[in-house]
Amino acid sequence: MKRYSDLIDRLLREERLLEKLAPSEPFDWEWPIRLREADDALIAGEHTIQDPAGFALVRGGLLYAADALDPAHRIFQDVPGDLGSYWHGMMHRREADFENARYWFRRAGTLPFFNALHGTAARISSDMARQSSWDPYLFTGQCEQARFGAEELVAEMAKLQRAEFEVLFDYCWRQSVS
Repeated sequence: MKRYSDLIDRLLREERLLEKLAPSEPFDWEWPIRLREADDALIAGEHTIQDPAGFALVRGGLLYAADALDPAHRIFQDVPGDLGSYWHGMMHRREADFENARYWFRRAGTLPFFNALHGTAARISSDMARQSSWDPYLFTGQCEQARFGAEELVAEMAKLQRAEFEVLFDYCWRQSVS
């Protein structure tokens, strides 16, 4: 069932999407090239862009999902506001720059999609289920532990990373297109 646009739906069906917590390169170099060459109309498909600044986060989110962190970083740092800050924090967490990630999460504050994300995360992680809402600091700390030897956390963190992306991406999509 089509959910976004043909281009986005194809990317989101990729099995390797967001499987690495700290990728050193895109999982497939074709995707960053496609996304760089695609204009906003191709990315939006049959949808109308209502908020071009918000739609920049959609493009950045797609690059982030494709493990193209440098171009995603350039987009996120240029979009002011809480959503740009949150994406920026996610990107730094995937770069294993955990303190910088926490800084950007503090700047973002509590966001409207946190309750939906918490519901999804609680089904994946018992630690997240014990929280009253989504906790990006807990998640960042667990990713940091996984990075420095807690191998038993890696699979769960990858699932949470995918869930976080899907909820935030959908939120940004709905805010920027009609």
